[in-house]
Formats: sequence, C-alpha cells, structure tokens
Amino acid sequence: MLKIRMARQEDAAQILKVYTPFVISKNTSVSDISFEYLLPSLEEFTERVRKILAVYPYLVCEEEGEICGYAYAHPYIERAAYQWGAEVTIYLAENAQGVGLGKILYTALEEFLKLQGVNMLYSCITGSNLQSVNFHRSMGYEIAGNFTHAGFKNNHWLDMVYMTKQIAPFAAKPQQLLKLQQVNPQAVQNILLTANREAQNK
Repeated sequence: MLKIRMARQEDAAQILKVYTPFVISKNTSVSDISFEYLLPSLEEFTERVRKILAVYPYLVCEEEGEICGYAYAHPYIERAAYQWGAEVTIYLAENAQGVGLGKILYTALEEFLKLQGVNMLYSCITGSNLQSVNFHRSMGYEIAGNFTHAGFKNNHWLDMVYMTKQIAPFAAKPQQLLKLQQVNPQAVQNILLTANREAQNK
C-alpha cells in the first residue's frame, strides 16, 4: 500500500537511492535530468534534507516501507525579497512513474506552500526531459524561459527550461513567509490525509 508522509532525516539513504540514477545512470536520458556530476555523500544529502525540512515541506511516497518517490520545495533565490516564491522538485523511481503519484505529491506540496504564504512556484527542468515538461504543463505550469546550452554533462550541452505557476494572489503587503512548523498542525494533517486517500486508490 502506498503512503504519503513528511520526510525525516533518517530517510536520506532511501531518498538518495531514488535520486542516484538521475545523477550517474549510464542511460544519459536519465542522468541528464540532474546537473550534478557526482553523487552526494549520505552525510551531505542528509544535511540537504535537514535544511529543507527546517522551513519547507519535503514529502516522500513509500510502498511497503520502501521510498519510491519524493517531492520538496526550497528557496527560488535566497534573498529575502524572493521569499514568496519557491522552487519545487520531484523525483520518482522508474516503477513509480506514470501512475499518478507525481500529481498527488505536487498537489499536496502546493497546499502546504499556500499555507506558508507562497504565491509563485518555479521548476527548473532539463530541456530534453519532455516527460517532466509535459507533467508540469498538466499541473498548470507555463514555460517562462529557455536557457540554451545552460549545462554540459555526458559529453553534450543541455538546455534548461524554467516553468512557473501562480498558486495564490499577490497581496499588496504580504506577510512574512511561515516555516512549515508554524502552520496549523491540523491543516497539515488534513493535507496528508487527502493525499493518502488518493494514493490508496492507485
């Protein structure tokens, strides 16, 4: 049975296992997806998870205790004036793709971010990753720009597509962004309950 929940630091090893092929797979259509050359160490990856969880939602999907996908948000740009925008990222293991988990994870992620006060989402996608571009388009994202030859990996140049989605109105005087821990716990639980009801139908 599939379960959607908030990630924990101790999940880092399993999350890293899902991420690994997107960095070092011999199938370049897969390893082109991440612009990292080297797989991060478990210590480094655990720190990434910890840092994100300090402010933003980091969701995992597990089946029989094994994590098969994850999605999280992080700052689009670190400076304070950008705090109402967030960059979103999703990775699914091969056997978890194409069954609707991406939509469930992203829908929940968006609901959390709305509660925090985020109004704009950004996604940075390798230009050749048409599956991801089409997925984001199906979720209401629009292409905002294409950076040609933005990165070089696997002996070829890769474009980078930026996609955006507005999820809340722009207030004249926005309140400071809330950390996820400052959001009403019952509201957080309700979002997870909804996501899990949908996941159990997959």
